[in-house]
Amino acid sequence: MSSFRFAFVFRVLTIVSVCLTFAQAAPKVIRPEILAVLPHDSTSFTQGLLWLDGRLYESSGLYGSSSLRELNPTTGAVLRIHTVPHQYFAEGLAQFHGELIQLTWKEETAFRYPIKNWDHLAKFSYRGEGWGLTSMGPYLWMSNGSDTLYRRNGAFRITEKVAVKLGANPVDRLNELEAVSGKIVANIWYSDSLVIVDPRDGRVLALVDASALVAKSGRRSRDDVLNGVAYDARKKSFFITGKNWPKMFKARLPFAF
Repeated sequence: MSSFRFAFVFRVLTIVSVCLTFAQAAPKVIRPEILAVLPHDSTSFTQGLLWLDGRLYESSGLYGSSSLRELNPTTGAVLRIHTVPHQYFAEGLAQFHGELIQLTWKEETAFRYPIKNWDHLAKFSYRGEGWGLTSMGPYLWMSNGSDTLYRRNGAFRITEKVAVKLGANPVDRLNELEAVSGKIVANIWYSDSLVIVDPRDGRVLALVDASALVAKSGRRSRDDVLNGVAYDARKKSFFITGKNWPKMFKARLPFAF
């Protein structure tokens, strides 16, 4: 999500504030094991990241420069790009039934791309803001910056709402999402952390302290926040990056998915 919307007091929230909230419920805190440091296009305002069939797909945001990209995961090179019309702010990205689905922030519009031919795109409408998106079986899960995850069916209708909590504490600012073995890994906007969530009841199972990745990211601004997580199920490894980062990390998370 962009930095345009909230006052400075919200923008300076870091993993410290997240940990202070979570400390009441003593969560498991895990740290990524870095396997490789990879190039990443520092002009990409990363909103969504997806691994599929040996390629990375990325949704890049901002009005006037939003796009969908296919990346070479080894070199970071942009292999294919589709420019999103300037009136849209691109957000989360997921694969579903042979298509890529890309959300927009406040425009209440999603784009559908056949994976092989992006010229044949379509679009559809939904209500509210779009932030993160991921697929799990016959459903999609979506975030809107609140503490709630929304399960949607193939027609993109909401079939369930799950409030994410650690103990009695709501975990808000949920952003980019990635489904992994029945769990959801979620970025927390403007923090250096992610949470691993059980979508059946919204329980936070673990906190991922990614501050070491942020420190090594080469970011130029505090607004270049951690955002973008994709999972390679075959190698059981993650790709993690952030907005305008010149680097992407291949990492393992020490968690029993």
